[in-house]
Amino acid sequence: MKYPIIITCILAFIGCSTKSTTNCSNEPTNKALAVLDITKRPEKQIALENIIENIEYIPLETNDSILVDGKPNVVSDRYIIYYNANGQINIFTRKGKSLYSFNRRGGSQEEYSHIHNIILDEEKNELYIQDIFTSKIFVYSIDGKFKRRLVLPRMFIPECLMNYDKDYLFCYNCYFEDKTENMPKENMNQENIKNRDNPYFFISKQTGKVTPFNYTIPNRMGNQAYTIKNGEITMTHEISIFPLAQNTHNIMITEFADDTLYSLKDGKLSPIMIKKPSAHKMNPPMLVGVDIFTDRYIFMMAYKKEFVEEFPIGTCIIYDIKFNNFYRLGTRLPISFPMKGNKTTLPHNTGIVFRSAERILKDYETGKLEGELKEIASKLKEDDNPILMLVKIKE
Repeated sequence: MKYPIIITCILAFIGCSTKSTTNCSNEPTNKALAVLDITKRPEKQIALENIIENIEYIPLETNDSILVDGKPNVVSDRYIIYYNANGQINIFTRKGKSLYSFNRRGGSQEEYSHIHNIILDEEKNELYIQDIFTSKIFVYSIDGKFKRRLVLPRMFIPECLMNYDKDYLFCYNCYFEDKTENMPKENMNQENIKNRDNPYFFISKQTGKVTPFNYTIPNRMGNQAYTIKNGEITMTHEISIFPLAQNTHNIMITEFADDTLYSLKDGKLSPIMIKKPSAHKMNPPMLVGVDIFTDRYIFMMAYKKEFVEEFPIGTCIIYDIKFNNFYRLGTRLPISFPMKGNKTTLPHNTGIVFRSAERILKDYETGKLEGELKEIASKLKEDDNPILMLVKIKE
């Protein structure tokens, strides 16, 4: 199968042993953990077209009231979900047909003030709308009917909120992530220290009760890079990697301050990989995060935790679990930055690429397209909604 023009789009999904935990799996393993030396660039190359099983093209229905942009928040087996800054939520079928559109933004007890994230429970047909301005999660039916609201505790901001199982959501609390990075422990009370060092939580879907996951990270490290003058932070920016990623029911924890990458599946925390050297032994530290992962491959990005005037450029590293090999991308696939794959819920073993109708039409006019995508482009208008491309990765 040929993948014209899409290969340059595939970037959309590449994008210290100071911990104690009692949730680690004690099951025996027949092989040693992989060791990632983040100071070295992998010698071997991998061509993404060789690990693609197929590509599903999805043109999103367009009308005057349903216009979306960029990457969706959720793609499931049945739905595609977008939201915008005005609080509008648009839900399409998996084939791209408009299904529901609603806006529950407002000031009542049943309305959100701002959408930070949306989580879908497909089995219950429920949407969990995270509103960090009110510290609440609003629960609606798939067609926008209010069901309940979950009130979160003080100093608790869920990041990378995920659907864990039928009863719980999972997240990490980013409230203390960088706010206390330069604050001595003696200036913090015991509750603050505990909340900073135990950042991962389950959230009840019915009551909103938060339950800490038993995974302790002293000396946490956030994804903020900044400059300090006279003891004060003067300039800052967020590095676009996060310590959580999900592949259906499997969650990967890549805590920046920990030397070990873990898989959280069926309640068990199992070590997957060792990073070296320790982030705490580097100046500046090197942050490693997983953009997406499948049953076979882990797509990681590594960044120096340092402030730069331009957008930071990371190093992409691909790990083949089956053959225990690390790869870099071939030179014909340059990377300028990763896309936030771990901020979009995706089907199992799948990455996502999106292109605006305008961009697709330009490629069509210059003869760069063929096959199904060429047929889709022949019916497009410049102001149509984007084309989604779900990229199934070989197992």
